[in-house]
Amino acid sequence: MAKGSSIGSRELRKMLEISTTLVAARDVHDLLDETFSLLLPLVGADCAALATTSLERGAKLEWVEKGLPKAFFGAYERMETYDFVLRAVQSNPGVVLRDDQMIDRRTFQRNELYQWAREVDAPIEQVMAVMLPVGAGFQSGLSLYRARPRPFSLRDQVVLQELTRPISLAVRNCWWSAKAARWNKVLEALLEGGTHAIVLVRSSGQELDRTAGAVGLLDRWFEPAERVAGSLPRPLLTGLAKAQAAWRVGAERARPWKKARKGASLRVKFLALSEPMGEPSWALVLREVPDVPPVPKELAGKLTAYERAVASRAGRGWDDKTIAHAVKNAPGTVKKQLRSIYSKLGVRDRRELMLLLCEAWLDA
Repeated sequence: MAKGSSIGSRELRKMLEISTTLVAARDVHDLLDETFSLLLPLVGADCAALATTSLERGAKLEWVEKGLPKAFFGAYERMETYDFVLRAVQSNPGVVLRDDQMIDRRTFQRNELYQWAREVDAPIEQVMAVMLPVGAGFQSGLSLYRARPRPFSLRDQVVLQELTRPISLAVRNCWWSAKAARWNKVLEALLEGGTHAIVLVRSSGQELDRTAGAVGLLDRWFEPAERVAGSLPRPLLTGLAKAQAAWRVGAERARPWKKARKGASLRVKFLALSEPMGEPSWALVLREVPDVPPVPKELAGKLTAYERAVASRAGRGWDDKTIAHAVKNAPGTVKKQLRSIYSKLGVRDRRELMLLLCEAWLDA
C-alpha cells in the first residue's frame, strides 16, 4: 500500500461489519440507511447518493440519497450536463476517485452543479465516487460527500476501494430482488387472465421492464414521434396520469385506455402495484382485440344472444380461453356453447363454423 493508505485493525473490523450488513441488503433504501450509517463515519463523509439506471431501456438516472436535500436531485436532469463526477467514474469503472483526480479545485467551485448545490444547501465541498461494476443490464454509481473543504485521504480511498465489490454485489441483489417482487405482484394480478403483453413502469411513466409480447404491440400501435426513450409512448403517459388520478381518489381500477383502427383495437389496463421501496408503480396490460362482426341475420336467428357472442369470436379464430375472457364465462362453458352452436348451425367442428361464417360475412 502507498504511504498514508494503511488500514488499522479498527477499520478492518468496521469493514467486516459493513460487508456482513451488505450481504443481507435487499432494498437500496435499507442499504443506504443501515450500511452507510457505518460507512460514512469510517471515511469521514457526511452524506451519500446511489444512482442506478437500466441499460436495456435507456432510462435516466434514479437517485437514492442519504443526508442530502431532495431538491438537489430534483433538478438533476437539468444539471446532468455539468456532472463532472459522472463523466470521471464512467471513464474509470470500478475505480474509486477523489475529486482532485476528477477536476481541479478552481474549476470545481465554478461548476454549475456545485453552485446549484450551494443554492439548495447541499454539502458537496468534497466528493469521492466510484462506478460500481454491477453488470446484469443496469449501471450504478456511488458518491460520498463532505460538507466541509477537507479532502478525502488516500486511506479513505483505499477503504472504499476494498468495499466496492461487496457494495456492488449488494446493489445487484437489491436490483434483482426489486425486479422479482414487481413481477410476482404482476403474476398474482394476472394469473387468471393468462396475458403476456405487460409493461412495468414507475409513477413517472419511466419503464422498468416489459414482456416480449408487449414489444410488438408497442411497435405496431405507436408512431416513432409518439415514443419517448426509456418511457411510455406519450398517449399512454396521458392514460397513466388519468389512472393515477383515479387511484388517488380511491377508485379500485381506472377505465382501460383504448385506441381503434380498422380491423382491431388496442386496449390497455392500468394496474396499481406497490414496489418494495414503497413507491407506487404500475403494470400496463396490453391486449390487441380484433374487430368482431356480428353473426349474419340468417344464422343469428338460430342462436341465443350468448351463443351469437361466442360464435362470432370463434368465427374470427379466437381460442376458447380468449373467448371465455371476452364473454366473461368459464372455458368449459364456452366448449358446451360451441357444441350447441355446431348442432344448431349444422356444422361438425370449429373449422366448418369458421368457413360458414366467413362465407356469410362475404355475402352480406
